Amino acid sequence: MTSGRFSRGPYWQLGILGALILWLYGSTLAHLVWQWWQDPNFSHGFFVPLFSAFVLWQERGELAKLTVRPSWAGLPILAFGLCVMIVGRLGAELFLSRSSLLLVLAGLIVLFLGWNFFRAVFFPWAFLILMIPIPAILLNQITLPLQLLAARVAAAALPILGVPVLREGNIIYLPAMPLEVADACSGIRSLMSLVTLAIIYGYLMEKRRWVRWLLALASVPITVFANDVRIVGTGLLVQYWDPAMAEGYYHASWGWLIFVVSLVMLYSLHLLIRFLFPDKEKNDQSTTTSSAAPIVFPSLKGGATSFILAIVLLAGAATFLQAHAGNEPSVSRAELQQVPTQLGDFTSTDVAIDQDTLDKLGHGDFLHRVYQDNGKSPSIDLFIAYYPSQRAGETPHSPQNCLPGSGWTPVQNQRILLTMPDHEPFPANRYLIAKGDSRQLVLYWFWAHNRGVASEWWAKYYLVKDSIQMNRSDGSLVRITTPMYRGESAEAAQQRILPFVGNVLPLLNTFVPE
Repeated sequence: MTSGRFSRGPYWQLGILGALILWLYGSTLAHLVWQWWQDPNFSHGFFVPLFSAFVLWQERGELAKLTVRPSWAGLPILAFGLCVMIVGRLGAELFLSRSSLLLVLAGLIVLFLGWNFFRAVFFPWAFLILMIPIPAILLNQITLPLQLLAARVAAAALPILGVPVLREGNIIYLPAMPLEVADACSGIRSLMSLVTLAIIYGYLMEKRRWVRWLLALASVPITVFANDVRIVGTGLLVQYWDPAMAEGYYHASWGWLIFVVSLVMLYSLHLLIRFLFPDKEKNDQSTTTSSAAPIVFPSLKGGATSFILAIVLLAGAATFLQAHAGNEPSVSRAELQQVPTQLGDFTSTDVAIDQDTLDKLGHGDFLHRVYQDNGKSPSIDLFIAYYPSQRAGETPHSPQNCLPGSGWTPVQNQRILLTMPDHEPFPANRYLIAKGDSRQLVLYWFWAHNRGVASEWWAKYYLVKDSIQMNRSDGSLVRITTPMYRGESAEAAQQRILPFVGNVLPLLNTFVPE
């Protein structure tokens, strides 16, 4: 491939590439922006592409001096990015379809401008990853530990300040009222925003790379510390002033105040670094002639073959996805409320699911019942969550991510095999939990299309596979829980509830269609 100076190029070629990318990623980007608007955890996403564009604008003078060295290595990168896009779209995996845009951009940059140019724009390119929300399967595993950490710190600090507390998981029982460290109080929202702002601040205010890295890394403990202070402060306000401080406007205002405190701490850390390790370079050296540099675009002259191949790949992927677009086929199924109220010797009582829980679960069909056999043995709790489509990111998650948050401590976790008529044995999780002197045995598994799996990751794999092969992304979680007798072993409790499990299994395909 030919090389040359970075200069003004044909606008029509750039326009065609831009139009194809917009056609390919229009719906993906629209849904991404909608999530930024709706989900406070990722509202910082609006600033990420703007800052990347600002960095490119600032560096345009240096970029204009680069020699264009197009590389055919960009073609397989582009093809790989498009394959990730197709798998993500057809496989109902939002993170794959969104992150593939970065691979596509990288492939185009290397293909038309070369590796030297990609290295020059690596920072604004890599920064774009912060605009993509963390997959729910990972977010749940980050949020809960942050909740539990904040609850532990508050439970340790409040007694020192004269407030006796009792902690169960992420719930702190104060004399005035119980205080729950909910998802919104985990600090994940401030963490994502402060990391993003720390990177932006470091780029704008500091030239030394090691200091930039230090500020970005320091944003994590700063956020965790500030959030712990928030929970402790809320406990003090609730106990000594007004319980209303734990909710509504006051609670939201407290969150904003703590975020501002985090920014002040980050700025103070930077001042301390400057004092201990002063920058010997003169500040006026940071000004360059780049501000007066002309706006330039890549020259595609001499790259007709690469341009045509890129057009073919982009248009081919867009056409393929367009041909396979459409709603998921409707499947016949019974509503979960039609699950028999009597299973064997067990009769049931419905348990109402509160609105906050429904909001967390998302759009789906949910059943929560307690079955009893006339007091002969402890009750059995049945919970089923069915999602008719997981393409919007709503998906069942492991009870291991929520049970510890409600005060239950995990004691034992292992895999067992469940059997049902005319079906191969499949794995399920046996989860032993404790709260004080109480213990419970939990069996749970993921069920979809006549298939049961125990692993959340395998459930995600089959979601992608079935979405591609069947154009269906529906699936469910089945959880069965029972209190244990004092001194009862996990094996004995398992054998006690297996007859009930045997009554549930043959019903699943009626409510979670094959």
